[in-house]
Amino acid sequence: MKTLDALDLRSLVRTADLKPTAIIISAALLCSVHRYFGSIESAPRIFGPVTGLSASTFMFASAFVLLGVIPFALITWAFHERARDYGLKIGNARLGGTLTAILLPVITLALLYPASHTAEMRSFYPFAPEARVSLQNFLILEVSRGLFFYTAWEFFFRGFMLFGLRPYVGDWMAVLIQVIPQCLWHIGMPTGEIMSSIAGGILFGVIALRTRSILWPLLLHYGIGVGLDVLIVIQQ
Repeated sequence: MKTLDALDLRSLVRTADLKPTAIIISAALLCSVHRYFGSIESAPRIFGPVTGLSASTFMFASAFVLLGVIPFALITWAFHERARDYGLKIGNARLGGTLTAILLPVITLALLYPASHTAEMRSFYPFAPEARVSLQNFLILEVSRGLFFYTAWEFFFRGFMLFGLRPYVGDWMAVLIQVIPQCLWHIGMPTGEIMSSIAGGILFGVIALRTRSILWPLLLHYGIGVGLDVLIVIQQ
């Protein structure tokens, strides 16, 4: 009873607590909606029979709206703040460029190349089977993936959540909190990817904080995603 008595639910709607409350609830709600209603698997339930490329494009577009447009609207209209304060800027280009140039080839050799030989990864990627047989389809998949999916993904986790929560919980705790929903989103994907999403989320969060920008984790994350698809396709 003492614990319940001490839990003042009014704190959820106090002005000082509204922002972190909105961010955390948005993380649970928007990620769940996207995973269950905006995923590749949900596309046939909504539109009927669709190709892998169309279903993938649907997933990218729904992510852009749910993880990009809605958080951007919350920042500008509800929080009355600037999106650039959430990492939507170039930031420390020298540090970001250096880290990206070093980490991408290291990750490719150490992780992506071995992963591209596993049956689990090869059966799951690329998202659209059509991308395996046509360069045009491959480019459509990867360009739309970068413009819509990865951009929204990094803005949501490394921008909206990370920069939004750090004034309340500190840098490291903000990094760890944003890893939780992004890891859970990966459930149902290859086992290695779920495990690596934890380390990747921490790495991308640290890069975003050090560079004060989501651009550099975005470029690194996009390079990793495209790199894995390229390695799988050229080996088939």
